[in-house]
This record gives sequence, structure tokens and C-alpha cells, in this order.
Amino acid sequence: MNLPTHVKIGGIKYTVVLKEKIDEDGWGYADYSNSVIYIRQGISSQKQRQTLIDVVVQAMMFEADIDGRCISNSIVVPLGDMLDNVLADNKLEEMYYR
Repeated sequence: MNLPTHVKIGGIKYTVVLKEKIDEDGWGYADYSNSVIYIRQGISSQKQRQTLIDVVVQAMMFEADIDGRCISNSIVVPLGDMLDNVLADNKLEEMYYR
């Protein structure tokens, strides 16, 4: 599976970059000031996809100017993982390409 090279979030085009090293426990993050999403290289394609969705959810909340408390990983990661599962399990992304 290949990740997209760009995702558009709230009208902002974010570049998606695979990065060899991200902090010890991290798998991905967004650099909001430069509109870049970094995803860790070397993790499974499923984890890369889930991490991308997690970071996209964080960026959506950032771009929507939602209070910073809501952007915490304790909320975003489970929400992102569930969103990834729902999209994948139900092939919902296909709705946009019919």
C-alpha cells in the first residue's frame, strides 16, 4: 500500500512524507506551520495507514481551530483508528469515486 503524497485538510494541502526516525514512541505527526505530515518508515503498511488517519484527524481539529485539549492522543488516536477501520471495512472511500 502506498500512502498519498498529499492530503487536503480544511483547504490546506499537506505533504505526506515518510521519515526514518520519529521520536522513540511516535509513528507520525503534523508540522502545522509547514503543512507537512510525517509518517514513520519501517512500520507495517496498516500501521502507516492508521497513523496517517490519526494525524489527519489531529490536523482537521487544528485547522478547525478546536481547543487543544481535544487534540490529545488519548482522544485522537482511538478516533482515528476507528475511522480507519470503518473506512476500510466498509470500503467507504469507493463512494467518492463512483
